[in-house]
Amino acid sequence: MDGQVALLAVAEKGSLEAAGKYLGIGKSGVRKRVSGVERELGAPAFRSVGKKMEPTEACTLYLPSARESVRQAMLGVDRVRAFLRVQSHNLRIGYSTYLNTKLLDIVRRIQPADSIAVTRESLLTHEAVTGVLHGELHVGFGILPIYEPDLHSYVLMEDSLVACLPVGHRLAAKSSIQPEELENESVVSVGRRSLPGRHDEIVTHFESLGLSLNFVADAGSIREALWLVTQGDGISLMTRFSASSYRYDVVVRPLSDRLLTVKSGMFTRRDHNQKLIRDFVNLAWAETAALRTHPH
Repeated sequence: MDGQVALLAVAEKGSLEAAGKYLGIGKSGVRKRVSGVERELGAPAFRSVGKKMEPTEACTLYLPSARESVRQAMLGVDRVRAFLRVQSHNLRIGYSTYLNTKLLDIVRRIQPADSIAVTRESLLTHEAVTGVLHGELHVGFGILPIYEPDLHSYVLMEDSLVACLPVGHRLAAKSSIQPEELENESVVSVGRRSLPGRHDEIVTHFESLGLSLNFVADAGSIREALWLVTQGDGISLMTRFSASSYRYDVVVRPLSDRLLTVKSGMFTRRDHNQKLIRDFVNLAWAETAALRTHPH
């Protein structure tokens, strides 16, 4: 496994020295580990091209298997770590700070049993996703959808989107905004990189209406998006609850098309099927039932 990790590092970084810095070991240590893999392969793994080391044909054939081998080993370690935490009756929960208040209140108070210790951590959705994937968290709550095949997600509630406009914007005088009125507007995206699923749902919905949005900026957080709105960079689409977190020079108007929503929910690793986790998921689903029977 050390040899495979070293091989992947050299292939990515382009040299023994760079791979050594990345792995925190010396250049000679990287060479030794790669040599071990080469003995197994019966062929050299790299050739020197100027100052760079490039994979040979044999190495190129081997790299996909090495990547999958390392990935599976890491998943196995994460699975065991999560299992041991559950065995100690310590359930670790991560939740997004941008959840609707109604859902947030349930996440913060839900308690499966007196004998179970629940540790809760306030995070951004992509941080909770990483925590669950790595086995540091058992259950995450955040904005959906999530593009991770190793995770299983459950939609707990949906919020209608609103348009956040700068004061004085031509659409600010309207009581609601038609989708077609946004086509030529500059739009500030929220979490396009960290939450690509949410962004793609918005784009796909407008495309289904024959409309194309003009994204001019990508904000990393709700507060950044709202600040860009106040600076006149564009409008932003988010939930009314999210918009209420910033109270300066922002006009909020509902969209007439109520079919476009933001989904919030929970997610777990597909291979984490311990009873304690299943029981918590079932309890959370039951506790949030009212959120799915009424539109928000």
